[in-house]
Amino acid sequence: MSEVIYDADGLLVSKKGTKFYVKYDVGTHQIAMREDEISEQDAARIMAGPVEANKVLFELQKRLIQSGIDPYVSNIE
Repeated sequence: MSEVIYDADGLLVSKKGTKFYVKYDVGTHQIAMREDEISEQDAARIMAGPVEANKVLFELQKRLIQSGIDPYVSNIE
């Protein structure tokens, strides 16, 4: 079961056990939601405000691209 620890600015950060996840919209013309695992430090940065949250999302998208995942496609069914 997941525990929502932050829900603001279009971002939802949750904790499942010891893992943290961010759920966010990656769509441009239509809604496309993603949920990706992040570190506890990234979760804290997201909760610090929109400027840090944007930095975390850009870093996350870069990591996804480097691992061969398209960060602009929904991974939620």
